[in-house]
Amino acid sequence: MTKLDKNVDAAKQLGQEYMVITVPWIQDPSRIKVDPAKDQMGFFLALIQSLTLDDWKWNAEQFNKVGEQVKKAGLQLGYHNHNFEFKSYGSTTAYDEFIRLTDPNLVKLELDCGWMTVAGHDPIAYLTKYPDRYRMLHIKDFHKGFKPTTMLGEHGPDGPVPTELGRGAIDHRKVLAAASKGRIDAIFVEQEPPFTEMPALKAIKVDYAYLKIMA
Repeated sequence: MTKLDKNVDAAKQLGQEYMVITVPWIQDPSRIKVDPAKDQMGFFLALIQSLTLDDWKWNAEQFNKVGEQVKKAGLQLGYHNHNFEFKSYGSTTAYDEFIRLTDPNLVKLELDCGWMTVAGHDPIAYLTKYPDRYRMLHIKDFHKGFKPTTMLGEHGPDGPVPTELGRGAIDHRKVLAAASKGRIDAIFVEQEPPFTEMPALKAIKVDYAYLKIMA
């Protein structure tokens, strides 16, 4: 039994409909000079920063192959974005190429509205352009005033600072209105740490109250 088979079985036991992948990979990990055994996070960040457009094309091929197997097993494969996918390669971005090259029936998308906004792109535009591809939303907010970046983990003075829903730069009313015209099956609220303004459980109450108003 392969690792994919085990993951599919686990997903079925948990009653999942989707299997979502949150990061890409590269065809030749040996080119990353950081030892993952000694610095796992350093290895991951180095891998993300090393991604080329050819790597993204390779990823699209792998997602189509895995998506076909997952579909045969009665589940749906999905991809969850961050901000690094919006790195530009000439006239396109990694994310746009990934969407273009993956089979719409085999690979659906989970839109992280917060990270897409941090990258300087508009979630509403993507929800409108690809209403059938997006099946899940991750909604989060960041304080206004950050400098758009496609560098994952950038926390300088102009970097994104997390906050509760409705207290930041994203108009979730418009996002949810656009999402309602598509085929969204689930919405998840996620607030990035650190929780500097209030404890996590209090932040959850603020997020809930914000969403309840729009229900």
